[in-house]
Amino acid sequence: MRVLLVNPPYTAEDRYGKDLGKFGPLNEPLGLAYLAANLERGGHEVSILDAPALDLTSTGICKTIEAESYDLIGVTMLTPMYRRSIEVVRAIKKAFPKLPIVVGGPHPTILPEETLIENKEIDFAVIGEGEIVFLNFVNALEKGEDTEGIPGIAYRKNDSVVVNKPPEMIAHLDDLPIPARHLLPMHAYHMTESRTQAEHAFTVSVSRGCPFNCAFCCRIIFGRKVRHHSVDRIIDEITTLVNDYGAKEINLEADTLTVNKHFINSLCEKIIASGLSKKITWTCESRIDTINKDMLKKMREAGCWEISYGVETGSQRLLDLIHKDISLEQIEKTFAITKRIGIDIRAFYMLGIPTETREESLKTIAFAKKLDARWSQFTVFTPFPGTELYDMVVKEGALKSHNWADYKTHGGWTKGGLAYVPRGRSVEEMKKLQKQAYRAVYLRPRVFLRFLRDINSIKKIKEYSIGFWVLLKTMLPSRDRLKAVRIKNEDLERFAQDVYVDSPVYFSPNRLVRFINWKKLDSVLSLLPQQERRSALDFGCGNGVMLPTLSGIFDTVIGIDIHTTAASRVIHEYSLSNVFLIRTNGLKLPFKDETFHTVVATSVLEHFTDLEQVVAEIARIIKPGGSLLFLSPTENMVYRFGRLLFGFKKPEDHYYSAREIELVLKTHLTDEVKRYFPIGFLPFFSAYRIGRFRKNS
Repeated sequence: MRVLLVNPPYTAEDRYGKDLGKFGPLNEPLGLAYLAANLERGGHEVSILDAPALDLTSTGICKTIEAESYDLIGVTMLTPMYRRSIEVVRAIKKAFPKLPIVVGGPHPTILPEETLIENKEIDFAVIGEGEIVFLNFVNALEKGEDTEGIPGIAYRKNDSVVVNKPPEMIAHLDDLPIPARHLLPMHAYHMTESRTQAEHAFTVSVSRGCPFNCAFCCRIIFGRKVRHHSVDRIIDEITTLVNDYGAKEINLEADTLTVNKHFINSLCEKIIASGLSKKITWTCESRIDTINKDMLKKMREAGCWEISYGVETGSQRLLDLIHKDISLEQIEKTFAITKRIGIDIRAFYMLGIPTETREESLKTIAFAKKLDARWSQFTVFTPFPGTELYDMVVKEGALKSHNWADYKTHGGWTKGGLAYVPRGRSVEEMKKLQKQAYRAVYLRPRVFLRFLRDINSIKKIKEYSIGFWVLLKTMLPSRDRLKAVRIKNEDLERFAQDVYVDSPVYFSPNRLVRFINWKKLDSVLSLLPQQERRSALDFGCGNGVMLPTLSGIFDTVIGIDIHTTAASRVIHEYSLSNVFLIRTNGLKLPFKDETFHTVVATSVLEHFTDLEQVVAEIARIIKPGGSLLFLSPTENMVYRFGRLLFGFKKPEDHYYSAREIELVLKTHLTDEVKRYFPIGFLPFFSAYRIGRFRKNS
């Protein structure tokens, strides 16, 4: 069979945000390369399409498929990239409806039923280690045999989803061929700056499985038992990278490379004996309690220049809570020994662990400064499905977001929400704290001097200067503003096909009209208060233009309107699992008193003849302290001229001006903020009034 494996267009900017994304890695998708190598050995023809490396969108992926003839498409899916993966799946299924699509990776492994139920375009999911399962599946398809009995497969049967028993772990990793790097654009890949000295580093997967008990890690896919490739196999793979791709730096990928002392000693001895220690340097990840002085000396001799340690927190209470099974004293001792041996340290820290107080967060930052690793990485705790801590926060009802796009460990640098914050703390605080941690560690004289001594090229000067500026920017008053997610005008037009919508301006052929209307939504979002963002009502959601934005801000979003078909298409296209639609006219809202933290009413209140009743209903369902965000046309001369200029007639159901609506709102809510658009300081020349009204506590 001809099989195409796709790595979705999930970029460094998606993962790390615009500023940190400049330093993010672009790694080989080794999981797909392992799958491809095993399929090739099984006699199948395989291609890999790595969208981030090739700068491809879903449209570009479909064009590539159109130019070839494939029998099966496989798409990888991690939890943070869920939305990107689904975008690819839906684009492919729409363009090639008869082409079977399989997804695999951690997310469908842990949530196979949910993944297939939510996405009818997916035909099958591979669960667990995929190499043997996928080969068995492809073989069965090629021969026209029944695939339903294959372990490790999830599929649809009638109206339900069937999940077969999980596959057995691959006992001997050497049974798998070396990853098919010849199918990848190897020139495109690079590590993050903190994992290279000068050259681009390539990754060699050394082992699978982890025996430790960390509550934030998932061991469902690779299990607890550690399985290594043989030392000879690892040496062969490194040699191939050196000879075929000019590798000078290698990252030896393993959850804990040093867990087996005999293995790491044998590997180091072989690297030295083969002469590779004179050709390459390498990095790895380790645990504080698996290291000793003799081992570090041998690793240093074999070419190891950096070790990454998971410190996680500066609070012993939290270390015990997450089952790290180490002490703060052990951490300090291991850091001191590693530095004395001459190996650099890259340290990982988490902020916002469940039950963590602000004082403990600051203690973690202070501990990081005391340890003084060469590189320190601060993530915000993210409860990934399949982990003990995910189950804990779900049980407590403490998840902040059900949007998988928010499940990012560098959420403080991105525009989306956070999946979780400890009780009593806010999303805004945790986002600011992540940036504060980086400033506290890196903007110190000793660190500045250390990096100054490292400069040996123009490239280094450029990278360090950009990094310094990125940190300095976090000290300036924030200019970040929430912006509405722009839905392409051609997509909105497609969603509105054959159904009524009252907001055609968002897909107007006139670019200026589209620009003005999106900008007015940005102005509304700028008034969103910094408070708990659990529930929102999009009152009069129209064709759903605000739903993707609100989905990324609030835990739950309800959209109401008389016509909801176009909005439902937006929800489906964007996989907005936390957005729900209700068809109603708004005069009698089907919600209990004090249901929503925020109600958004953009260009809608002017449509009601019984405005008093509608406003009373809105005030009833807002929680004490909650807000209404309001936008309506002024109906003044400027607005009428704009409508005439762009060829729009006044709708017959515009019964009130913004000023008249405001007077009614003030009888039920407190007028808190008022603005004008597009000229905020000249009301007479503005086409819209924008306001925030609060319900008193």
